[in-house]
Amino acid sequence: MTFSELGVGAKVLQAITELGFERPMPVQEVVLPILLNEETDLIALAQTGTGKTAAYALPIIEKLLLEEKSKRPRSLVLAPTRELALQITSEMRDLAQFKEGIRLVCLYGGQPINKQIETLKRKPQIVVATPGRLMDHYNRKTIRLDKIQTVVLDEADRMLDMGFFKDVTKIIEKVKNRKNLGLFSATISQEVMTVSWMYQRDE
Repeated sequence: MTFSELGVGAKVLQAITELGFERPMPVQEVVLPILLNEETDLIALAQTGTGKTAAYALPIIEKLLLEEKSKRPRSLVLAPTRELALQITSEMRDLAQFKEGIRLVCLYGGQPINKQIETLKRKPQIVVATPGRLMDHYNRKTIRLDKIQTVVLDEADRMLDMGFFKDVTKIIEKVKNRKNLGLFSATISQEVMTVSWMYQRDE
């Protein structure tokens, strides 16, 4: 299948072409139609280098076209480390480069929180964050999660194994109106299965 056949629009296709992507990778062929067209949850077994970031990033960016402008974030991607969070943000910016008005923010520890608070005042639609720093912002009331529709846990097994289980579950519980919860994981660990059992819908 082509990206167009999977439901990706013209402006995002332009970005894909600029980045040199020719055809969808297997994880993208499976995940794209689900996150684009359905209100459902999923677990995807995906190693680094398999195209997993684009698999969830493309639907997130594409669906922002269909929504009214919101003053609060609509999509949340959680990552276990600052390095991965920055990498995801960079790739999502590239995929959204021809879409006007899409704003992303990356929240992680080790960066002055006041700088991040200023960025949040620009009302980003997409938030990429490490769990601890996101909870810090939530507790300071510098971010609200009530309008988020899509939540993605990238490298879920690694993140939950690093001691973020409590923060991750607290964050998911605060996203009351989500339509999709995607767990992207290299392995199906006990912690991943627990989060799936607790929060994913069995359809």
